[in-house]
Amino acid sequence: MTMAKTEDVDLVQAKIELEEYGYTILRDQIARDTALQMADRLKGIIEERDLLSAEREGWGHLSCLYNFINPVEDDFFLPLITNPNVRSLAHEKLGDGYQLGGANVVWRQPGVPAYGLHADVPLGWFAEQGLPVPENITFTVQANWMLSDFTYENGATLLLPNSHRMGIPNMWLDADGNECFMNERVRLLRKELEDGDPNGRLVAAEGTAGTVVVFHGGIWHRAGANTTEDEQRVGVLTPYFARFAEPRYGMDLHESLLRRDVIDRMPDDVKEMCLHAAEDYDDAVR
Repeated sequence: MTMAKTEDVDLVQAKIELEEYGYTILRDQIARDTALQMADRLKGIIEERDLLSAEREGWGHLSCLYNFINPVEDDFFLPLITNPNVRSLAHEKLGDGYQLGGANVVWRQPGVPAYGLHADVPLGWFAEQGLPVPENITFTVQANWMLSDFTYENGATLLLPNSHRMGIPNMWLDADGNECFMNERVRLLRKELEDGDPNGRLVAAEGTAGTVVVFHGGIWHRAGANTTEDEQRVGVLTPYFARFAEPRYGMDLHESLLRRDVIDRMPDDVKEMCLHAAEDYDDAVR
C-alpha cells in the first residue's frame, strides 16, 4: 500500500481561515482509497476488542490507535499525525514544542444522534469552576481526519464559525442535577442551535475520505447525527496542545497518549511531540 502525495495547500489562506473562522478544511491530504482502508482496519480493531459503546448504540471509540495496531502498520498510519500542513497550522497557533495528544478513532454508525455542542478541553473547566475563561491563549488545535466520506447526513462535524471568540458552550450539572452554563447568553444561543438551528448557523465540515478539518479548540462544535440508513462515518481526532499544558490535569487527554514502547519505535519528529506517555498516569488506557 502506498500513500499518495499530500496535495498542495495554500497555507497562508488556511492560517487566515483558522484565525478568523476558527477552522479550515484541507482536502485530499491522503488518497481516498488509502483512507478507506484505514477506516476498515480501525473498525476491525474496534469490533475485535468489543469497543462498541453499550451506553450509546452505534458508537465506537478507540483511544490512541497507535497503541492497538501492529508495529508493521506504523508507516501506514503515521500520516495522520505527521502531515506537514496540519503541523504547520498547529505550530502557528501553539508555538514551538507543542505536544501530540494521541489519535482517537470515532466510528458513528447509522442512527447515532448528534453530540452536544462544546468547546475542547480545558476551556469548559474554567467555566465550570466559575473562573474567567482565557481569551488570549490557544490551548488546543484539533485535526479531525475523515477516513470515510463526511456529509451532513452521515454526521459530519458541525462548527459555528467565529465562535472561538465567544463564550464557552459547554454544559455541566451542579450538585442538584441542574444544567449549568457559562452565562445566560450562551445558554440561549446553544438552545437555538440544539433545537434545530432554524437559522442555519452551523456549518458542516464535509469532504471525501482523506480530507482533514483543522479547528481551534475554542470553537463551538459537535458531531452531527448520522441520519442515513447505511453510511459509516469514521474519523480520527488528533489533538495538538501547548507545551505548557499538562495532559491529565485540566486537559484530560492522558487516555489518548501513546505508550512508552510505542513512542520508542516512532520517528524522531513524533518522539519530540510526546512529552508524556500513558504509563505516566495510573488511570490512562493502556
